[in-house]
Amino acid sequence: MSTATIAVKGSASEEFPAEFAGIHFQHQYAMPARSDALVHGKAVIAQLRAVAAEGDLGVRELKVRSLRVDETFKVGETEGSRESSGWGVHVTGDAFVETANVGEIVAALTKVGVSISHLSWHLEPQTEARARRSVRRQAVADALEAANDFAAALGGTVGDLITLADPGLLSAGAFAPSARGATRSGHAIMASAMSGSPWEERVDIDPYEITVSASVEASYVVNLD
Repeated sequence: MSTATIAVKGSASEEFPAEFAGIHFQHQYAMPARSDALVHGKAVIAQLRAVAAEGDLGVRELKVRSLRVDETFKVGETEGSRESSGWGVHVTGDAFVETANVGEIVAALTKVGVSISHLSWHLEPQTEARARRSVRRQAVADALEAANDFAAALGGTVGDLITLADPGLLSAGAFAPSARGATRSGHAIMASAMSGSPWEERVDIDPYEITVSASVEASYVVNLD
């Protein structure tokens, strides 16, 4: 009986509902004096922390990443000149929230006066670990199925497994690695509070599905009749 060697690729992916979200916010405001800008920024941060402290809103963590106060300028009366126009305060941060509460938190944060610049959707670490284990096994099964198809086309049967590896480990450049991230990002939501207007308690936001993918490379002996 003669033999041959074949190399195949297997891949698999599954979608999982996001379990929590990262709400990435920012706030910009201009004040006439530097001290006023700093006081304003600190007041916004205090309001954000008060929102996060409400136990029924599902906020896991709120992180204020920066508070920056910069002088702002306008074009001066003479050509090429500029004049001070005040001081701007810039606050940025992230809130990590249960998926079911994202709509309420977006409304609450924008009511404070911040803009939501970005949403990201995530799986719990243990969920992601289980998901990766599942799709890896499916990818191995997919590789074996491909090997059986090749063997059948040659009139033979699949024999021993020779090698099994993540993409690129068997032959550099032979296979492109698949996307492996268990995070998806949403578009920016630019919203801010408007005084005097009725306030919505919830924004209708649809969570993303998280796609977890895996690929493998394998080589097998094919027994030819």
